[in-house]
Amino acid sequence: MLEQKCRQSNVVARYGGDEFIILMPETGIEQAQVLAERLRLWVATDPMLEEHQITGSFGVATFPVHGFSVEDMIRVADAGMYVSKHAGGNQVSTAEATSDTEGSVVHRQLVSGYIEGFLQREHTGPEHLEELVTTLRKLCGRGEEADRHALKEAIEALSRAAELRELHAGGHGEQCGHHAGMIARGLNLPPQELQDVEFAARVHDVGKLFISERILNKPGPLTEDEFYVVKMHPQVGSEVLSIIPDSARLQQAIEFHHEAFDGSGYPGGLKGEDIPLWARIVAVVDAYVNMTSDRSFAPAKSHDQAITELERLSGTRFDGMIVRLFARQLKLDKASSFPG
Repeated sequence: MLEQKCRQSNVVARYGGDEFIILMPETGIEQAQVLAERLRLWVATDPMLEEHQITGSFGVATFPVHGFSVEDMIRVADAGMYVSKHAGGNQVSTAEATSDTEGSVVHRQLVSGYIEGFLQREHTGPEHLEELVTTLRKLCGRGEEADRHALKEAIEALSRAAELRELHAGGHGEQCGHHAGMIARGLNLPPQELQDVEFAARVHDVGKLFISERILNKPGPLTEDEFYVVKMHPQVGSEVLSIIPDSARLQQAIEFHHEAFDGSGYPGGLKGEDIPLWARIVAVVDAYVNMTSDRSFAPAKSHDQAITELERLSGTRFDGMIVRLFARQLKLDKASSFPG
């Protein structure tokens, strides 16, 4: 009966003992729901099925909003079907109709599934940025705390993937987040700000996901065009963070972390305290972690050498107040690690 009532372009198949899947090519989510509702009605009013009290519980999922793999799509449609069953059956549902607890789990699955598919692509260039941002906004457009949490997890996954594409960069964001937290505590920032600063530092290089590995790992000096591409990563990263509701300060921390205190940085040539505080913090910890790590273009410096370099560039490249505070916090941290 499902085959008789479906369009010719649809594919109907048995998936389990009492489960069927219908593939609907070139069909939006709203149209799919309308077609599923028609099928539900035909099942519910068929004399033979009605006699045996058989009805249909339908779940609907659409590509690419609900994922890029077959498994993602089936998982989301399956979740919608169970929503229908839990509501008494004989209904059509999408995963968005779940209860708060179930909805949080489903949304996190949707987001993680999409991110997993996105990262499996052979190439992720700047042309994919709009699709990423648009899709994640669709998936988590309700503005709830669970959505915010899922989006932050997604951005951290993207950031870790960006690190793995660059030689010797694994763990860079995690170290930056740790050191940024030390500075934030030294500044007595409120708990929520402290968490946000740590998060911004962890994901500040997420925009590098859209730069080719050839440029990221080039051993020699970059050409003017290559450096132009690299200089785009703070603004690209800021665009990625724009998917988080009320994230203006986080976006600024990412966009301006390559500004210099004397105005010679990029992308805006901001100067002094015109550079947002969080961006000034990220700039210092980013430089410190880079200097104390082996890089393709330079061996690691010692802690003392790195601090000396930060102090030398205070007032030109970096905010001297933050450098002094960071040096003090590092000393306190070392002292507490080795009690006398």
